[in-house]
Amino acid sequence: MKTGPKTRKMWERARQTMPLGVNSNFRYWGDDMTFVIKRGEGAYVWDMDANRYIDYRLAWGPVILGHAYPSVVERVSDVLKDGNVFAMSNEIEIRVAEKICAMTGMDMVRLTNTGTEATMHAIRFARAYTGRDKILKFEGHYHGFQDYTLFNCQPPIPGIGYRRSPVIVPHGSGTPRIISQLVECVPFNDFELLEKVVKDNWQHLACIILEPIMGNSPGLFPKPGYLELIRKLCDEHGIVMIMDEVKTGFRVANGGAQELFGVKGDLATYAKALGNGFPIAAIAGCRKIMGEIDYQKIPHGGTYSGNLVSVAAAEAVLDELEAGILKKVHAHGKKLMAGIREIISRKGIPALVQGSPGMFGIVFTELPKVFEYREWSSSNHGLYSEVLLRMMEKGVMPDMDSREPWFISASHSDADAGVALQAFEDALTEVMDKPKR
Repeated sequence: MKTGPKTRKMWERARQTMPLGVNSNFRYWGDDMTFVIKRGEGAYVWDMDANRYIDYRLAWGPVILGHAYPSVVERVSDVLKDGNVFAMSNEIEIRVAEKICAMTGMDMVRLTNTGTEATMHAIRFARAYTGRDKILKFEGHYHGFQDYTLFNCQPPIPGIGYRRSPVIVPHGSGTPRIISQLVECVPFNDFELLEKVVKDNWQHLACIILEPIMGNSPGLFPKPGYLELIRKLCDEHGIVMIMDEVKTGFRVANGGAQELFGVKGDLATYAKALGNGFPIAAIAGCRKIMGEIDYQKIPHGGTYSGNLVSVAAAEAVLDELEAGILKKVHAHGKKLMAGIREIISRKGIPALVQGSPGMFGIVFTELPKVFEYREWSSSNHGLYSEVLLRMMEKGVMPDMDSREPWFISASHSDADAGVALQAFEDALTEVMDKPKR
């Protein structure tokens, strides 16, 4: 697949002043197919050549309602008349904080701007509260572009080493090696190894941070009892449990994965769907920790935190959630998941469809179930990418990276699902029937 002439021309212009012609490395898909999007509306985006795509990327998850969603646009337009940022409190951010606490069951919340900021602050809160420095994270879990967790996010296999004593691998150059000494890492869903590592290191562990559903190995669930084990170990050893709900929050349930699985963290981080694409994030948690954020205690600040535009967007989203909009999101996701399962079963292709209806993934594998990064890494990523590229040629755009889930919005229709399923079947048939070299 190649982008059209107007899109390519705009990208050529961009790369004169922006590395790779993008503002995030993951947006670069190659010289011939890096997209430049002109506009979005509802479930669709259009490139510079006016090609329309049904959007199942949704900017990697934020657009829970749909692009340019009327209630969000109206709310943001209204508040812009009153200003944008004051670096002072405003009434809307207070209402948003109240809604987040009511919806998630958390006691207190601090707002910030991105998921990366939220996880970075949450780890600092945990370190300050416990007086310990180390963190424990899981292979394949991604917690934003901050140095403390940018290890073993997409580690090379077999370069990551033996599962009982994995090598700590930075995501790339620029992360100080010494920080790796503050990180313990284990495979997700391994009960025995988790207990061993916590037993050996608890006196140095400030927190265990995790994605309750793996967002970058797409949509992998915890095994029954695994989150409960993490909760138990944290309680026993005075470790802060941080639920990174940047992707799952306000998407898999109104109260996020903590509501879905019935396990509550001491702290939780939110972003993505909270603002329907406007930059807003939150760190929420129990009063015993959050109540210690203060001068000369636990530091936290941010010039743009709680800015009027972002909190107006968040309030519009939370109002829609309270009105039950996720029922529509999940109905569409269930239709797609069932349809994809039927297609791969009928064609006899070994694959799994895993995750929540709001964010699910397809894994081409012979395994009966996939629960962790090492299992997922052995799946057929090349087949996935080839199928997805052909889907984009047919006007349907999930992300071609096999790590990324399909994201669903409230604007997707039954007609969109029909087009997407036909595109998936046709693309899969074309790839499987292609002559082998």
